[in-house]
Amino acid sequence: MAQSPNHAVYFVPGLHRGLRVLEILAAAHEPMSLSDIARALEISRSSAFRLVYTLREMEFIKDAELKNTYTLGARVLNLGFAYLNQQPITSIARPHLAALRDEVGISAHLSVLEGQDVLYLGSHQARTGFVSNMVTGTRQRAYASAIGWCLLGDMGEEDIKAFCEGQALDPVTEHTPATWQVLYERVKTAKETGYIISRGFRDPGGSSVAVPVKDNTNAIVACVNISGPDSGFDFDRIDSFYLPAVQNAALQISRELGYGGQK
Repeated sequence: MAQSPNHAVYFVPGLHRGLRVLEILAAAHEPMSLSDIARALEISRSSAFRLVYTLREMEFIKDAELKNTYTLGARVLNLGFAYLNQQPITSIARPHLAALRDEVGISAHLSVLEGQDVLYLGSHQARTGFVSNMVTGTRQRAYASAIGWCLLGDMGEEDIKAFCEGQALDPVTEHTPATWQVLYERVKTAKETGYIISRGFRDPGGSSVAVPVKDNTNAIVACVNISGPDSGFDFDRIDSFYLPAVQNAALQISRELGYGGQK
């Protein structure tokens, strides 16, 4: 949304600070004290207290185990899942992901690119013990994820360069691209093949098969993948069984989005 000429009149600082408290607590990955929150917002402790008090009364935050510290409450999670469920593609994909999961016995997921992250919109966990640690709402940095390389497939060289500006390409595994040029080559290869088979690219001992989902304009809008521990895969059947199953699920979802291609 473009900033209004009357921004100073319309903008509500108190609401902004309250939402920032939620963002700060989410980014911290651990409970924070009132003083921590005040410092992060660069406001007085008394102002932070009023924000925390209000959010706690509304159950957006709650008291943590350590006295006088706070963490996100269940109501934030409810909002997050409401957002995910309002995305039309999740409804379209749900039965296809469930069928894929049942066919291959591996957890099946739907992901989209949101900013610099891969966001998991849907996750159907395997019914066996070979479950994935990726669940609905999980985020990963796209540059370090095979699924991210799949989702970035419509970007050209200059787009990838711009995408990498301002973010540190910190290594997650030995397979993580260290430069935008390496990332571009990974993305280009994924685009040309139409899929990515990952063996420990993101998590040692874990594998995945990912295929892009396209819409009526032939644009990549999501990615279907199956993932789990190596022990859950029969690697002799990657090309003959797992890959065709994922490709078919991605194609069926694409068809319902208006895609008219053959694969």
